[in-house]
Amino acid sequence: MIHICFGASVTGALRHAFRKSGDGVIGFPVDFSIGPVADIDQDPGIHRHFQWQRETLRSVFGEPVDDESRYREALRQLRDIPSGSPVTIWTCNNASEQFGLRLALLLLKDRQLQIWTVNTAEAMDAFNEGLEYRIEILHSGECSPEQLVKFYGTHRISLPAETASRRQREGEQLLRNQSLVRSWTDGRVSDEPVSRDDRRILGHAKKLRPRGFLPAARLIGEVIGHADRPMPDLWIEYRIRTLIEDGLLEYRGDLHSMRMYEVRAK
Repeated sequence: MIHICFGASVTGALRHAFRKSGDGVIGFPVDFSIGPVADIDQDPGIHRHFQWQRETLRSVFGEPVDDESRYREALRQLRDIPSGSPVTIWTCNNASEQFGLRLALLLLKDRQLQIWTVNTAEAMDAFNEGLEYRIEILHSGECSPEQLVKFYGTHRISLPAETASRRQREGEQLLRNQSLVRSWTDGRVSDEPVSRDDRRILGHAKKLRPRGFLPAARLIGEVIGHADRPMPDLWIEYRIRTLIEDGLLEYRGDLHSMRMYEVRAK
């Protein structure tokens, strides 16, 4: 079995979960919910996305983020899957993994493959039945290796040809997408304004420290902790810097790294 997934956390968890089985794991180290994605299956689109990533996002230590080589390798591995191979595509109810599902199905079109899918959000909902405390997940990377093995056994679904064709058509549309931000809304990947999360950031800044400064890293954690969708920390940090540039947040310290400055709402 070849497993295809989207995100560094779930890639590591799947490799651990199936380390003794001989299964292969192809993991895409990209959050498809942010950044340009037009033609991200081809060289110009790949270059455009990762150039944006390098210019926009900064790691915790202030260095540019660059996942391009790992993304290209995952793309190569996916295209090299032999005809007739069994494939399981892992997804969840968020924009990045649903985009990834459609991209993978489009790139595997007409390959005569046996394809299954596992939706970890749906699997977790079933897992919660009868439990006193519910476990809610926003992305597959929140599942443990043990849970992934269980879900593989209970929620792996063979993908009907009609469904695959519909997802492939949606994938073609998404590869023409010109937005920088996407959400999973009402069962579809939808475009959002680049300022989508700004009001949430400002609201938490005012609530946490109405008059004083607070560490940027704490604000980022608060925004992520109260979100109803996966929020990349580096994206939130970028929006904080944008709000500073726009005069809506004040800061003190060094903007080179999220660990080195504090902010407050004006």
